[in-house]
Amino acid sequence: MTELLRRSAQVTDEVDVEHRTVRASIASDTPVQMWSNWKEILSHSPGSMRNGQRQQSLPLLFGHDPDRVVGVIENLQQEGRRTYATLRFASDDEGEKAFSRVKERILTNISVGYQVYRREDDEEARTTTATDWEIFEVSLVAMPADATVGVYRSAKEKLEQRKESFEMAETDKKAAPQAAQMQTEPSVASEAEVRSAERTRIQEISTMCRDFKIDDDRRNDLISRGASVDEARAIILNDLKGRAAQPSASESRDFHIDMTDSERRSYSIVRALNAACTRDWRSAGFEREVSVELARRMGRETTGFFMPTDLPMQSREAGQYVVGTATQGGNLVQTDLLIGSFIDALRARAVVLQLGATFLPGLVGNVEIPRQTGVSSTSWIAETGTVTGSNATFDKVALSMKTVAAKSFVSRNMLRQVSMSVENFVRNELVTSIALAIDLAALSGTGTGGQPKGIANQDKVLEVEGGTNGAAITFDHLIDMETLVADANADGSSMAYLANAVTIGALKKIKDNNGDYIWKPIDGASRNSFPGEVNGYRVARSNQVRKNLTKGTATSKCSELFFGNWADLLVGEWGVVEILPNPYSSTAYDNGGLEIRALQSVDIAVRHPESFCVMSDILVNAEA
Repeated sequence: MTELLRRSAQVTDEVDVEHRTVRASIASDTPVQMWSNWKEILSHSPGSMRNGQRQQSLPLLFGHDPDRVVGVIENLQQEGRRTYATLRFASDDEGEKAFSRVKERILTNISVGYQVYRREDDEEARTTTATDWEIFEVSLVAMPADATVGVYRSAKEKLEQRKESFEMAETDKKAAPQAAQMQTEPSVASEAEVRSAERTRIQEISTMCRDFKIDDDRRNDLISRGASVDEARAIILNDLKGRAAQPSASESRDFHIDMTDSERRSYSIVRALNAACTRDWRSAGFEREVSVELARRMGRETTGFFMPTDLPMQSREAGQYVVGTATQGGNLVQTDLLIGSFIDALRARAVVLQLGATFLPGLVGNVEIPRQTGVSSTSWIAETGTVTGSNATFDKVALSMKTVAAKSFVSRNMLRQVSMSVENFVRNELVTSIALAIDLAALSGTGTGGQPKGIANQDKVLEVEGGTNGAAITFDHLIDMETLVADANADGSSMAYLANAVTIGALKKIKDNNGDYIWKPIDGASRNSFPGEVNGYRVARSNQVRKNLTKGTATSKCSELFFGNWADLLVGEWGVVEILPNPYSSTAYDNGGLEIRALQSVDIAVRHPESFCVMSDILVNAEA
């Protein structure tokens, strides 16, 4: 299937209500930012745009979704430096809704899906000119990239031309009264249209300023000095870029791109990885468009690409994937992709999220969550007594973006595959890397050097100690941990233990006073991270739980154990992953593969430290 590039524009006012058509400019040769400071130009020289049989029946879509056809494209033709088309809307509910929004000037932006067959690059100017290209579909969209064309664009040009003609007629009128008299009726008509255009200009500028939260002084200045809608749009976009580049402390930024389900399914990380390595994005135009939009919203650039986190995927166990080895990817080429969710897969990989930690995806800006630190007091009073007491006290739990880097490796042959299962395994590799980073930060993050502060380093977290030089874990230690959390009124519905493999081995050997093992297996333990339970609480396993701690003379041999109400652990996620492929690392270069570094913005916070108890001096070796 042909991979389409996309370019946005705006919709003329040649609306024919009877025939349900709108004449629109849909493309131009205006340079549009595409990737790494390169701009793309769609050449409008004769013969550059293919206009054959395919273009006689192009679909009019909504949001590039092939399942949402709202009409058809007719009379596609180039005039000078622009491409025009007639949009004829369907009479069904979808078509009627789209046509109504266009008539009301609510939905005025257009994006074309096109394929480039030949380009000419200008390294010095950093432009690439498509000299042989073809349009495959036209869509009504929310955000334009090429603001110089679209519905209600050519109308403005005609009105400005009529205004100029009217002003010239007024000048001629003073010089030649008789000649001016002959032009009276046309001049009066043109003046009325100019006034109408002025009202439209003011209305559109005011609407833009309101939608993008531009202050009233800026709006009034644009209107009073006669800025055209195009000029106002350019100024507003420039203001928004400046706002994104230097966000205030209280300003939030929306990193969520409203892609359709079809667009999410068609997004390919493998295509983007190959394109990022070769610096040739012609086969990954959609992925680049998404990255450019995310970069614009964040006010930053990357030598790789930005990827949203709301992508579909299949949940599988991940590792390193090579086609030549059946168990490591070879069996997966050309198999079907079962659609799931990137976020769901992240939850399934990160053990702390499986334990019930509160996951906050898609955050924008900094987040502050109120926390009650003290309760109001009550008292009984006599009939004539006086009420005394104190109010509850509160503080805030803050979440702010912190960046974690995770690395993985994909073989060269895997990247050459087009199978959706290969695509899915690459996504799973990224998810697994990020999930391990989340687990480690949530448990033992230091809170310094850009790290979140994990449970083990929280102030006021509860502790049980084994001994001066560590100690083997006993049933009494478990009872003490559970009692401390319950006594702090912090026990809840998500109570569980988390231990590494060696500590779980020690737990399995503990017996109660009756000589019975306290460890109880859980059905399906081989398929999840919960191999069993002790004293009625689930026990999760993760080797992200440290086993090289020091206590007294027990150097680098103590393990830790966590117990608590995991719902009070907060994991915040900002919806962007930055992918930086590196084919030149020692591992990748020697094997002809690709090292992938994924940068993800997350943060960890604990709502109530008293919800957790940690034992960090467990010795599992008899000689210790």
